[in-house]
Amino acid sequence: MRRRTFLTSATAAAGLSALAPAPAAPAAASDTRTAPRVLAERATATGTVVRPGHRFDLVSVAHRPEALARGSETAAVRFETADGVLGGWQDLHPHTGGPEHLPPSASALVRAPEGAVGYQVRGADGADLAAVNVRDGEELRFGGRERVSLSARDQGVTTLSGGSVLRVRTRAGWGADESLRFDEEGNDLWPAEFHRVQALTVHHTAMATTGDHAADVRAVYHLHAAEQGWGDIGYHLLVDPRGAVYEGRHSGGGLPVFDGLPLPGLARSVTAGHAFGFNHANIGVCLLGDFTGELPTRAAQDSLVDVLRVLCALTGVDPAERIEYANPVNGAVTPQEAVARHRDWLDTECPGNAFAEAFDTVIRQRVVDGWL
Repeated sequence: MRRRTFLTSATAAAGLSALAPAPAAPAAASDTRTAPRVLAERATATGTVVRPGHRFDLVSVAHRPEALARGSETAAVRFETADGVLGGWQDLHPHTGGPEHLPPSASALVRAPEGAVGYQVRGADGADLAAVNVRDGEELRFGGRERVSLSARDQGVTTLSGGSVLRVRTRAGWGADESLRFDEEGNDLWPAEFHRVQALTVHHTAMATTGDHAADVRAVYHLHAAEQGWGDIGYHLLVDPRGAVYEGRHSGGGLPVFDGLPLPGLARSVTAGHAFGFNHANIGVCLLGDFTGELPTRAAQDSLVDVLRVLCALTGVDPAERIEYANPVNGAVTPQEAVARHRDWLDTECPGNAFAEAFDTVIRQRVVDGWL
């Protein structure tokens, strides 16, 4: 599909001064940045080796809705080198997610080894595949703020210890191709909808990261927005191994995550697509990396704790509470932790077995300890 190309801008300055330490001046021409458009070559999983016509950095595997019932515990991928040798099988760790107005889907994104010329997927016949290239596409131009800051302290909220400030790399800062959010007629594929925040949920991408974490975010965005047809990324915020935080789901041109100045008990977040059936009023924060067998870096853990503390302070969510989550659209009530893991909501491995086992100690308790 041919899409319009947009000169993107960072989150609008209007409204940010209430949260940022000081308003930023409009971006000058010299502030304009570039990032390559993500390329993808699609295929359908048949169990045979796929050899894309271009170099690729990752492979995405998106299960069709009817495949969800069959399960994907045996799904795996392996890669072929230039000398025709196929490497060992790597298990896929699919996530179930998506916007509420579309059927749910299960997807996985796997980093390809340098020099791979082909790949083979088993246990997922009929799944939609894509060989993804995050480095060689045409350069897109981005202007405006590269980073913004959110701080409970600036609003007089005193329930946060340490005076944490959440510094966020904007969509323009990491190079979001905003044309993916629109159809050929310019209609928004996923219009923003807002609800008062009730819960926070933690995820992982289940993908080995590269040295370019902005490119990793662009890859996840492309998987969700283009390959799965959602029109945007399914997470509100993402955290890389160095602790940098990235703006996710587009919130309509105002603040990241919110529809306006967030006040405890009144803050409204844009609905994303990270926990199908429980997306409304639920902020999704995703760590870049695969934590099936290891923990996130200490920098990522520390950053996630800060992110959750600030979000709790801004929204009034008590991280020590077990809540009665009430879906604001259909009224369904689900008992849940106020700060939860993806697997607490749905049958999924996310945020990885190793991380999930240690979550209460390394994350949730630290968030609670910073809550006065």
